Amino acid sequence: MQVSAALIVRDEAAMIGGCLESIRDHVDEIVVVDTGSVDETPEIVASHGARLFHHKWDGDFSAARNRALDAVNADWILYIDADERLVPAAGTTLRETVAAPGLAALNVRFRPKVGYSPYHELRLFRSDPRIRFEKRIHERVLPSVLRVCESDSLQIGQTAVGLQHLGYEGDQSHKHARNLPLLVRAVDDDPDRVYYWWHLGTTLASTGKTGEAQAALLTGIETARRTRTARARLEATLSIQALTRIYLEAGEPLKAMDALQEGLSIRPGDPAMLLQKARSLVDMGHYTEALPLLSGLLIEDPQGFCDPDVAYDLRIFGEWAYDLIGVAQFRLEHFADAAEAFLAAAAGSRDPRQHRARAAVAAARSRGLATGALTG
Repeated sequence: MQVSAALIVRDEAAMIGGCLESIRDHVDEIVVVDTGSVDETPEIVASHGARLFHHKWDGDFSAARNRALDAVNADWILYIDADERLVPAAGTTLRETVAAPGLAALNVRFRPKVGYSPYHELRLFRSDPRIRFEKRIHERVLPSVLRVCESDSLQIGQTAVGLQHLGYEGDQSHKHARNLPLLVRAVDDDPDRVYYWWHLGTTLASTGKTGEAQAALLTGIETARRTRTARARLEATLSIQALTRIYLEAGEPLKAMDALQEGLSIRPGDPAMLLQKARSLVDMGHYTEALPLLSGLLIEDPQGFCDPDVAYDLRIFGEWAYDLIGVAQFRLEHFADAAEAFLAAAAGSRDPRQHRARAAVAAARSRGLATGALTG
């Protein structure tokens, strides 16, 4: 089996080289569709031996992606973006992976951000004219894959091949400006897709439009209640998490708890919502209730954690849980336990200074209590 990589790009000179390097030895062909670059992207693509095509950008991601699929010559397609890197699976090649019989497509282990756990995302599929992307933004190939599975008695498999996404590092204001009008149009065209309401809400929140963000997120949650599909309910939990963050940042833990009650009824063990519940309890002064929730989030190997449906910031399972444990213990005047928790948070942090400062304060309080007990 031969594999083609299919990309769409625009002004990706800073990223495209690393992507092409990561896939060069693992695919038989690289097809790149440029949608209007004014930087050195086309020259970099050409220098890597990829086949370069041009497509006039009209705000339709599916149209651009399908232009790339039309140009592919191989048996299978890996769809990847310039700000992503292929992570090969140990002990097998990409070509061997797609050679398994009875498959129309494969999910990979996709990490959407640096420091996040992977989830399963469909990125490998047969080169078949019936398999094409749909929707202008947050384009999806899954519906057409499912139709092919049904008509040809094929299945979707799972591979240990990974993709690491780097595109959310740094300033995202340019993406918010690009996405906001597309998302407004998307919710008008497809108001029942909860994911659109979540992305619209989080984009509005990132641009400081908190009131509009809350309205969009609440609309998504209400849409999930109305449509009652499994996918909509899952996506509603993302909206609930985003809404809860807004409430907590505004100092409204009671509203946060109300929202989390619905979210946890959908996904009772969701680590992100359990952390938010613990923070809400700490903010309300219910420290002893928060501690068991936080201790339950601590896992020995966060890097090995994988939920097939959702990616999580790995700090949930270490740094952030330990920090909240430290806060709760400090307010309970268990200063030695607080110092220990803050130091544990520091050990897993990219910037441990605040945790170490808190640990020093807690340790000083603990020594003060011990001195008082000896002299009292």
